[in-house]
Amino acid sequence: MNALDCFLIEYSDSSFTNPHEVAQGITPPDRQGQFTHMGAQYWGFETDRHIGTETYPTQQHFRFRPNKGHFLCLGLKTRSVVTQIDIDTRWFTGNHVPEVTVILEDADDQVIVLSHQILRPNEPHHFVIPPTQAERCRVLCHQEGGIARVALFGEALTDPVSPINLLEQASIGHVSNDHYGHPKDAVFGNRLEDHMKGWESARSGFGEQAVFSFDQPIALKAFVVDTYLHRLNAPLSCHLFGLGPAHDLTDSMRSIPRWSVQLENGARVVPDDFQAYMQGRHYAEEGKPWPDALIIQLDQSQSTHWQPLLPFQALKPDTYHHFDTFETAGWFQHLLFLHYPNGGIHGLKAFGDYQS
Repeated sequence: MNALDCFLIEYSDSSFTNPHEVAQGITPPDRQGQFTHMGAQYWGFETDRHIGTETYPTQQHFRFRPNKGHFLCLGLKTRSVVTQIDIDTRWFTGNHVPEVTVILEDADDQVIVLSHQILRPNEPHHFVIPPTQAERCRVLCHQEGGIARVALFGEALTDPVSPINLLEQASIGHVSNDHYGHPKDAVFGNRLEDHMKGWESARSGFGEQAVFSFDQPIALKAFVVDTYLHRLNAPLSCHLFGLGPAHDLTDSMRSIPRWSVQLENGARVVPDDFQAYMQGRHYAEEGKPWPDALIIQLDQSQSTHWQPLLPFQALKPDTYHHFDTFETAGWFQHLLFLHYPNGGIHGLKAFGDYQS
């Protein structure tokens, strides 16, 4: 039985700590006497309070929801057979997660291996389970609190092999904004830091872009957008398009998908310069109040050469987004990546094959 390498894919909340520490394979250190602006410093994952309690001042009562809770999801770096799960609440005395359910996931299959398991404060817990094949481990917290470490043990089904990130071999151009970091920083973002780093635009942007060009056409098998540690400044969405080798990039850049605005009167506008349009507030009529809401949408009607791969994908803060289902298949010489409206991305990865 071996310790299995894991990383944190996503989580519901960890307002008090850096939750990525929960997946590190070390004994949680004692941080007694260390403080941040959030109070005493703890190692691991710790949520905010009161997720199950709603306040109704008018009725002068509360409503408690027993089924509400937090979660964290770990990814195994190699698909494995898991035979033991350790959950450590070390150093959490009055603020540990009191009860968990653990689900092991393999593709679309889910197996509940621990159901409403009681956890004790400030103590390592070792749970031997029936051998279960998994590529993810989801921990449901009933309801809130802290966990210092989650460790999985078992046997890897294959030797860990890191596929080549094709973006590392691409040239990068047509970057809309790199105020705090260039897309190249995201291409080589591998979670080696414990702080934000990557491609980050200024706050003023309304839709950012970069084009990745390859010496040979590629066929995509998977695409990763990692907003690691970008908790408060991740983009809201991403969009990916491919251009085949038969089309010239310079000409095709004139017909990329463009952002459109639907006004309150129903009129739809596709500005040549969407950034200038939004920053200049050209949607507002002179002498009238600003509109209450505008509908922003990516217009693809004139971009026939650019094939939609991921036409619209929502992004979450501090999350490893892995996409392996694309709207269009084929060979592409260039990839156009967009995100909206602005923000930071730690990692960008494209996995697949070259044509020759």
